[in-house]
Amino acid sequence: MAVYCISYDLKSKNYNSIIEAIKSYGLWWHQSESTWFIQTTQTSREIIDNIRNFTSGNDKLIVIRVQNDWWASGHTEEEYKWMRERKF
Repeated sequence: MAVYCISYDLKSKNYNSIIEAIKSYGLWWHQSESTWFIQTTQTSREIIDNIRNFTSGNDKLIVIRVQNDWWASGHTEEEYKWMRERKF
C-alpha cells in the first residue's frame, strides 16, 4: 500500500461530502485544514476520480503519492508515529 497526500481548495464549500469520501479509505490522517494523508492500494488517478465526484468545477484538488524523501516540523508525537509506521 502507498501513502497519498490529498489537498483541496473548495469554492463550493462541500466539505462534508469530500471528508466522508476521504475517510472511506479507512487509513487516514487529517494533517491540516485542507490536507489529508491516506494509505491505499489505489493509484493517485483512481483516488482523484473518486473524490472529484464530490467537488464542483471550481474546486481545486491534488493527490500526490508520498515517497521516502520527506520531513515535517511542528507535529505531535502521534502524528510523527503515523508517518513513521507507514514508512513513507
